[in-house]
This record gives sequence, C-alpha cells and structure tokens, in this order.
Amino acid sequence: MPIRLFSALRQRLLTPLVRLGGGMPVHQQAALRESERHFRAMYELAPLAYQSLDAAGGILDVNAAWLELFLRHKEEVIGRFIGDFLTEASQAVLDERFVSFKRDNHTEGNVFEIVRSDGTRRLVTVNGRVARGDDGTFLCTHCILTDITERLEQERQLRLAASVFEHANEAIAITDANANIVTVSPRFTEITGYAPEEVIGRNPRILQSGRQDAAFYRAMWSALTSDQGHWSGQIRNMRKDGSHYPEWLSVSAVRNDAGVTTNYVAIFTDLSERVAAEQAIRASEQRYRTMFESAPEGVWIIGADARTLEVNQHLCDLLGYAREDLLGKEPTDFTDAENTRIFEEQKNRRETTHRRDYEIALRHRDGHNIPVHFSATNLYDEGGTLAAALAFVTDISERKMHEREMRRLYEELEQRVAERTRALQTANRELEAFSYSVSHDLRAPLRAINGFSHALEEEYGSLLDDNGKSYLSRVRAGSERMGELIDDILELSQLSRREMDIVPLDLSALANDVARELHDGEPLRKVEWILAPGLRARGDAVLLRVVLMNLLGNAWKYTARCVRAKIEFGLGETQGHQAFFVRDNGAGFDMAHVGKLFGAFQRLHSPADYPGNGIGLATVARIAFYFTL
Repeated sequence: MPIRLFSALRQRLLTPLVRLGGGMPVHQQAALRESERHFRAMYELAPLAYQSLDAAGGILDVNAAWLELFLRHKEEVIGRFIGDFLTEASQAVLDERFVSFKRDNHTEGNVFEIVRSDGTRRLVTVNGRVARGDDGTFLCTHCILTDITERLEQERQLRLAASVFEHANEAIAITDANANIVTVSPRFTEITGYAPEEVIGRNPRILQSGRQDAAFYRAMWSALTSDQGHWSGQIRNMRKDGSHYPEWLSVSAVRNDAGVTTNYVAIFTDLSERVAAEQAIRASEQRYRTMFESAPEGVWIIGADARTLEVNQHLCDLLGYAREDLLGKEPTDFTDAENTRIFEEQKNRRETTHRRDYEIALRHRDGHNIPVHFSATNLYDEGGTLAAALAFVTDISERKMHEREMRRLYEELEQRVAERTRALQTANRELEAFSYSVSHDLRAPLRAINGFSHALEEEYGSLLDDNGKSYLSRVRAGSERMGELIDDILELSQLSRREMDIVPLDLSALANDVARELHDGEPLRKVEWILAPGLRARGDAVLLRVVLMNLLGNAWKYTARCVRAKIEFGLGETQGHQAFFVRDNGAGFDMAHVGKLFGAFQRLHSPADYPGNGIGLATVARIAFYFTL
C-alpha cells in the first residue's frame, strides 16, 4: 500500500509539470513549485529506495535510499542503463520483464540481484508503475526497491532450523516458560512413543521413570534458573509403553532481550544402543582378559617400536618377572647375544611376513635360558599400518628334553641295528654254510643209504625173510623222509635271503590258480570253494603264492575226510583292521597247542592221519614277518 500511494502521489505531482508553460497563471506556478518542493523533500527522505527509468531503461532519477543501497553517487548513475548495476543473470531477466512492465503499466514482486560498488551483491524486489501522458504517451517509470537479502537469509536459516528440527537424530522438545510442551520433533515420538498431540500442553514429567529423586530435579531446575541457564546429564526416563531407557539430556533456557525466560529447549539422545554396546564391549573385554590371563601359554603384545605393551601372567611366571618389569621393555632385553640376533632377524621380517613362527631361547630372571616356540602375528590399525604384534610363547623345555632323549634312543637304536645287522650277516653266512653242508655233506650219506638199500633189495631181497624186508623198507622210507626234510629246511632258509618285489596283485586270481592246481592233483575230490572276487593287495607274487599254497593246501589236506568239504578265502576285520583269511570245515586242533602252530617241524596231527613235515605254516609265518619289515 505505501508503494502504490507513493507512486500515485508522484504521478499526480509530475503530470502537471509536463504541461507547465502552457499559459499557467503565476500564482498557480508558484503553488506548483511549492508542491514539488514538498514532494522532493518527501521523496529524498523516503526509507525505501526509489528509481525512475526512461523507456530504454536509462536512469532518470534515484533517491538517497537507492544510492545507499547501491553504494553509489548520484552523478555516476543518472543516465546509465539500469542493467549495468545487475548481475548477468538478472540482466537477462530484466530484458524480458521490462518489456512486459511497459506493456502492462505495472510490475510487482520481481526479484533482481544487484551489484554494489564494493562488489557485494544484494537481492531486491521491484514494484513499479508506468507514468503516461494524457494521450497515453510513455513518460517514465516509478519503482520502489526493497532489499530482501537479510529476509531471505533469515528464511533460509528458518528452513534450515526447521529441517534440523524435523530430521535431527536427537529428540527435541520445546516448552513455554511454565514448562508446558509446545512442540516436539519426530525423533521425540520415535524414542518415547508419544505422538505430538499426546504431549503438547503437558509437562515433561510424564516421561519420569521414578529412577531419579526430587533432589535430582531440584538441582536440575537450580541450574536452569541460574545465570548459566543450562543443565545436561544422563537420566533414565520412561516410554509410553512403560519401558525405561537411558538418555543423555541437555536442557537450555531461552531468554528474551530483557533476560526473561520465554522457553526451554530440551534435546536428548536415546542411549539404549550405546549402553548395550558399552556393556557388550565390557563383557568382550572381560572375556578377552579372562582368555588372555587363562591362556595355557605366554601372551606377549609388542608395539611397532618393539616395546612391550601387555603380557599375561603365564609369561611373567615363565620368565620369573613381575608384569611391571616387562612393560616397556623389548624382547631383546631378555635374550643373550645369539638369540638377540634371531629376534632382530624376525623383526626385520615384520613388513613382509604377516605371521612368524620360530624357536628361540628367553633368559629367565635367574639367568638360565628357556627354549620357547615364538608365534607372532601382526596387528594393523584401520589405515593398514602395523600397530603391534601378538605373540604366543610356548615353553618347549620338556619337548626339547624328549627330543634329546629321542635322539639318544635313535642313536642307540642305530647302534643296535648295526650290531644286529652284523649278527644277521654272520648268521646268514653260517646259514649259507649250513645249507651247503646240508645239501652236500648230508645228502651224500643219504644217497649211499638209498643206493645200497636199493642194491640190497634187488640182489639179496630173495634171501631176506619178511622181517628183513620190512627193516629194509623202513630204512629206505626213513632216508626218503630225511631227504624231504632237508629240502624243506633249504626252502625255509632261502626265504630270508630272497629280495622281495612289491607290486599290485590280484589275490582272488592267485587263490583261484592255487585251488585249480589242488583240484587237478585230486580230481575226484568234491570241495565247495568260496573264493571272494576282486581282492587286491600289494606284495611279492612268488611269496604270496607260497603263502596261499600252504594255507589252501592245509585246508585241502585237513578236509580230506569231510563228506561236504568247504574252503573259503576272503577279507574280514579283526581287532579293528582288515585282514585276509582262509577258513575250512576240516579237522581242527586243540587250542592248548596254538602256540606251536607256526613253529618249524611242529605237527598237531599224526603223519599217519595227515601226511606232512610241519614246515608249511612256519614258512607262512616267516613270509608274513618279512612283509612287516
């Protein structure tokens, strides 16, 4: 309204001036000049900036408020284009709006950014009217400029404050001077559960949990009503649902220029998660401390500068020092020269090796060295920089003692093996001599006995009575029996001198070959063979064939008197291990003599019932023993 009145007044006063000189009486001209003088005084003293432009936008006139706004002198602006005092963006707006301004004869609320003489910028609104003659001819513009820079900044600050109020992570409650709530932020509702309409007009005591006594609140209000006008601290309040929660509360008194309290602003943060996190951290620290102290080995935390940051009691006990004696010291303070060199070498590997395991000796407080296993792992900060090393120190004194004992026993064993090897070599030489003696020295008499007994039977058999013939037959049978025993002894002795050739074998196929060979020797016998297929093993083919020939041959021999003989070969489990077996339903033996079963020349049945020399199972036992070497 003041702008329109001001424009109308100027239009009314200026319009007669245009027609001045048209024969106006002198007293009227004097009155007009007086009126213009009053207008000029009012125009110059007006608090609002005024400008008048011609049709091209040139400045015709400005008042003192305009010059103060632009920081200009009147002589430097009159006649200049108004756009010269605008920013480039506002000049573009002016080009468009000035045309419509002249067409519509008025403009309101246009915002332009001006550039003052010191280079600073201000935002202004322009409201104006166009002055025209009686015939409608354009005379000039009358415009009022209002500086809105501070207002816009205040509005921005208000919007920012509103945004902060709406989106703050902390809850905000504002009360009047009587402590009645006038507004709350959305976060207030999220934390307490109260909607704004449920708390506005009410006292914040609705949030009290009863965990703070009256003295607590008296101290709070004493601080708020003091010159400081502020209180903050941790408090426990109650939500709408009755649950309690910890919060950090900060309350400030808002006072006007006269120092009178007009409002209170309370800002609080729900500490539930933080308190829970702190409790979890304390529990974690306690667990860490418990594990740290109860670890069955020494724990040594060494900083990047190689100085001790922390140790557990086990390490203190191991080295004989108190914890205070170790903190701040370097590991090399507890080693001799040789082990210091080891530590230095490992320290130089920290940048390239994340974990280092090595053995070293630490010096006990009493001066003796303790062999330990040192396992160090790098610890890094958030930036990836080496911060410390965590080392587990294990006393290996007992292990070292056992290792020394093992070395002693190993050396002793090697010595015994060497002695046994020499004894075995001597025994083998004696066995070879014995074998030679058996094969040559014993066979010669047997051949003589066999030869002369045969000649005696052929040339003088007719002269012998029945007893003589029987004696002669027994002599020949005995010599033949002796020859068989010599062959068995030689075969058994040769097993110990044979080199084994270990290869993968099909035992099922080998067993089938032996069974076929036994059956071919006595084709009329009826035997049920149950030979498991697909049985494979690694061994010497010749020796394993000897084993199967003896075991299956025994089964074949001792089932000779069975009506329905059955012989099995398969794979079973005994004492937690898999083992091959041969089983039959033939003649058994007295378990009291089981210890003799695999002895040489040991027989559990009469030769008259089951022929043999008692050497087969001894051969099997010897082969089995060789496979264990």
